[in-house]
Amino acid sequence: MVMTQALCALSQGARMCSRSTGRITQTSTCLFGSSHHVNKAAKTHVTGLKGGFSGSNIQMYSRRFVNTARNVLRQSGGVGGGGGIASSGGGGGGGGAGGGGLWPTYLRLLERSPLFTKAWTAGLLNGLGDAVSQKFVEKNDNFDFKRLGIFTLLGSVLVGPGLHFWYSFIGRTVTATGTAGAVIRLALDQLLWAPVFISTFLASLLTLEGKGHEVKSKLKNDLKPTVIANWKLWVPAQFINFRLVPPHLQVAFSNVIAVGWNTYLSWASHHSPSTSSPVEPL
Repeated sequence: MVMTQALCALSQGARMCSRSTGRITQTSTCLFGSSHHVNKAAKTHVTGLKGGFSGSNIQMYSRRFVNTARNVLRQSGGVGGGGGIASSGGGGGGGGAGGGGLWPTYLRLLERSPLFTKAWTAGLLNGLGDAVSQKFVEKNDNFDFKRLGIFTLLGSVLVGPGLHFWYSFIGRTVTATGTAGAVIRLALDQLLWAPVFISTFLASLLTLEGKGHEVKSKLKNDLKPTVIANWKLWVPAQFINFRLVPPHLQVAFSNVIAVGWNTYLSWASHHSPSTSSPVEPL
């Protein structure tokens, strides 16, 4: 009798694990089911650049991002219930992906070599942000390839690895789940990480460009408006990231959103966001 009850309990537990795994897989697919959804989100971010980088436009850009994320989830079948996925795991590894195509291949690379994959992804998207800034925002007649190379290098050696280890740290440190866990991670990310990371990035960029003597004045004059602009975009973005996105995809999610942010950061690092806007609002 005891053995029969034990077997029944094991069977029931197996079915529960299977259903839980199915829900997690379904949620991951809803969030990042195909490259079409990622491309759609990226196009929306680049479109938002046409209105400039004033405070009202960044707020509009943030709202547009939230609406796009909701539409992607809805078109993919939605995320069931109010449970979501807790970001309690590390920043690397994670669910594998079968089949062919660009996105499944990327997921396999992310599983096999998480740090390296996140590094080159951040490098490419950093470079894309700088290229968009030079070509379409600043409209430079002479494209600065040295600046592009430095921006790409910083993405690979600073942004990607930095986010990998930071997300791993807060994933291990914050054990709360659900909305409470997402809010705690968001507060740590935006109040502690963001100011330090932005300062480090701007200082590194100016130093590599041979403008190390400008670092002190640049941070004194422009750090505050840059961090405020960061909050207007990244607070809603990171809440969604920490609340809904599986841990192994959180850096990838941030990188997609960062296409627009990198464009702004590229402009802000070579201009003064406290006194000017890169383009006139439409």
